Amino acid sequence: MGQPIAELDRTTVDGVAVFTLDRNLTSMATRSFDEAPAAPDADDFPSILAARIFAHDPAITRVYAAANVVQVTRPRGWDDDSLDAVAAIITDLFRFYD
Repeated sequence: MGQPIAELDRTTVDGVAVFTLDRNLTSMATRSFDEAPAAPDADDFPSILAARIFAHDPAITRVYAAANVVQVTRPRGWDDDSLDAVAAIITDLFRFYD
């Protein structure tokens, strides 16, 4: 259940990966996380996404969501596997089962 989020664009600048998505996660608001949220509410999707990204990769230091853009900071830099893993987490945010 749940439709996958499509990635429209992916860019990296130094240690920041910017993912542009086919739908808004935060409407007009912005959300920034410097650590994983403790216990996100079931309908707080930016917090849920941040928690999943932080849990996946301890090298992540920041997750920022603004409308249909997610920026993820990884000071060690990005390789293809790390980018693909974060993209998969974003893609499956609204998927509850296959």
